[in-house]
Amino acid sequence: MPYFPIHIRKDYRVSKGDKKKLATLEQACGQVIIHHRERLGLSQMDLAVATGYSLRYVGDIERGTKSATLRTMNDLATLFSVHLGSLITDAEKLLSSKEKQAKPRPASKRKFLLRHI
Repeated sequence: MPYFPIHIRKDYRVSKGDKKKLATLEQACGQVIIHHRERLGLSQMDLAVATGYSLRYVGDIERGTKSATLRTMNDLATLFSVHLGSLITDAEKLLSSKEKQAKPRPASKRKFLLRHI
């Protein structure tokens, strides 16, 4: 579990045409970046100016529609005063916790047998 409360939005969509999907690693990274940006009280524009990346690119990373390079993640980690590894591990933990919630519980053997008799 990440050391801070991050929740992936339930209505999160990758694009307008797609149906709801389980969060990707890119979306989880975006959620971690949003958390750190808001923790510092920065807007997307402030983050874009501070890092030298375009506002569109910052927004795409936060939405998970673009994958950030390691160099970009390192620049963001430096700005947030955290280790690069912590950004990545927080995203992995967030993604794995979301996947665990999405896994269906296996039916008991008795219910299975009764349905197939």
